[in-house]
Amino acid sequence: MTAGTSVTVAAPPKMNLRLEVGPRREDGYHPLRTLMVALDGPADRVTVCRAPAREVTCPGIDGPSNLAWAALDALEHEAGHALPPVAVSIDKVLPAQAGIGGGSSDAAATLRAADRLLGLALGPERLERAAAAVGSDVPFFIRGGAQWATGRGEVLQPAPAPAFSCVIVAPGEGLSTARVYAAFDALSAPPTDEPTPVPSTAAGLAGWCRNDLWPAARGLAPALGDLHDALVRAGAAPALLCGSGSAIAAIAADDDAARALEAAACRVVPDARMLRARFPGAPPPA
Repeated sequence: MTAGTSVTVAAPPKMNLRLEVGPRREDGYHPLRTLMVALDGPADRVTVCRAPAREVTCPGIDGPSNLAWAALDALEHEAGHALPPVAVSIDKVLPAQAGIGGGSSDAAATLRAADRLLGLALGPERLERAAAAVGSDVPFFIRGGAQWATGRGEVLQPAPAPAFSCVIVAPGEGLSTARVYAAFDALSAPPTDEPTPVPSTAAGLAGWCRNDLWPAARGLAPALGDLHDALVRAGAAPALLCGSGSAIAAIAADDDAARALEAAACRVVPDARMLRARFPGAPPPA
C-alpha cells in the first residue's frame, strides 16, 4: 500500500450462527433476526486506487454489476459531492453464492478503502448508512464482530458470542438467494421458540444454532444433506447452512478439530472449496 495512491483492505467472510426468517412482506423482503459473526481467516483483498475513470475489476463480476460499484455510488451520495474517480480491484478468495457474504464484504471493504484513500473521514455511522443503501448485509461488514441483525439485516445490535474454529465447505455449485427464499415461501412456516441467551462456550452452540432456510436449501440441493450428515458424524457441533447457502459450516472447539472436519469433508466432496477460519469471541456489550 502506498499512502495517498492506493489502499488495500481485507474483506472477511461471515457466518450466521442463528437465522430466523419471517414470512414474506408486501415489499418482497423477509423480516430477519440473525446473529452474524465476522470470521478470521481467508479473505478477499480489495484495493482502491486513484484512476482517470471509475473501474471495478473482479473475476466474473466486473464493472457496474459488482456491488463495489454501487458502494462507490453510495459513498458519493453520503459525502454529498462528486468524488475523484477510483479503480477497485478485488482479489477473490471467497466463493460466490455460498452464504458467507463475499460480495457484501467486498462492498464494505470498498467503502472503507475509498473513504481512507480520499480522506473523507466519514466515520462508522455514515459509512454504515452508505452501506445500507448497497445491501442488507453490507452494514454488518462495516461494523464486524458479533451483531444481532434485524429488519432486512441492516439494523445492528452488538452481541456476545463464544470463540470457535470452523471449516466452511462450499460445493462447486452455488445456490441463488432468490431461489432459496422462493423455496422457503413454499414450505410451512418454521416453528417459533422462546429467545434464549447466546451460549458462552463453543460447546453450547450445538443445541442453539438454527437456520430457517436449511429445509429449503436442502430441497434444492439434496447432496447438501449428505455433506451435513457426514460432518455431524465427524464431530461437527454443529454443522449448519451458511446464510442461504450453498456452503455448510462445521463448527469445532479448536483448530485441530477443524482440520479433522476438513479431512472428513474432503472424503465426501473432494472438489469442494474448503476455508478454515475462526471467530475470536465477543464479550457481552458494555
